Amino acid sequence: MELREMGELLFIEKLKREAPENPPQVVKGIGDDAAVLKGEGGMLLLATTDMMVEGVHFTLDTALPEEVGYKALAANLSDIAAMGGIPQSALISLGLSPQQEVEWAQGLYRGLFHCAGEFQVSLVGGDTVSSPLTILNIALLGEVEEDRCLYREGANPGDLILVTGELGGSAAYLDYLLHPSALSEGSLPPGVLEHLRRRHFRPIPRVREMRAATIPGGITSAIDISDGLASELHHLARSSGKGMLVEAERLPLSPGVKRMATLYKKDPLEYALYGGEDYEILFTCHPQRVSSVIGAIQKATSTPVTVIGQVLSSGRGVFIKRGEAAEPLKPGGYEHLR
Repeated sequence: MELREMGELLFIEKLKREAPENPPQVVKGIGDDAAVLKGEGGMLLLATTDMMVEGVHFTLDTALPEEVGYKALAANLSDIAAMGGIPQSALISLGLSPQQEVEWAQGLYRGLFHCAGEFQVSLVGGDTVSSPLTILNIALLGEVEEDRCLYREGANPGDLILVTGELGGSAAYLDYLLHPSALSEGSLPPGVLEHLRRRHFRPIPRVREMRAATIPGGITSAIDISDGLASELHHLARSSGKGMLVEAERLPLSPGVKRMATLYKKDPLEYALYGGEDYEILFTCHPQRVSSVIGAIQKATSTPVTVIGQVLSSGRGVFIKRGEAAEPLKPGGYEHLR
């Protein structure tokens, strides 16, 4: 069997079943946004890693080096945010062609330094190797209080489903990068295309939002949206063993997404549900604590938070309501190795 027949998710599940049993200091291993290890003084240690590969995640023709560096660290920060954690230290492993311009490599690190400075992350080491393609891998460490750590499991019947920020902008901009000729002058209002570019290349990891949101008795499960809202909803539903219902009309689409969908002959919801790389946080919350959680986030930041659905009292799987009718929501989303 070839890997493309299995795909990334099934391959990981296979490895998870075959991996040695974790020692007692591992609180959570494979299967969440970050590994969770026992720490000291009521704290847990968080560890996550993410990789960006030229030709898969970016191209040298369309991405500035600063954007590649910024996005790579932001993707890792989003994992720590989904756990309710505080990012601390990062190790950078970089593969570069010997023919690559020094200025380009320096630009990549400027992007890393910029993102690290915004979120008080120390870059403490790493590795640099020769590679035919540019490959950037980051291992990020953080910490979180034992009583504030968030997991993918834990949603309860009646919980409301919420999402930070906006959806679909990154995927919409990817369509533009792949097919720029579809946009003529005046196709979009001024500033919208630049906003979508920032959504794609400079996503804002919701670290501050989730630190503010972890009030007692509030959030019951959480995950970052890296592979598309539909994929992440299925992860939460499967991890918690619950059914979930979201309402299509409530999904907070990025400005310009509906217009981009018209130009590229797509359903605008496709960008939000299956596009990926929004790096927002999807979470469930006790209904009586929703107002307090949203209030805490908006007191700490200007990020909007939207209620998009509810955890069901019976059944499994994920459903989407369009108008008066609800139907199963297929998992979809981006998956490596396919």
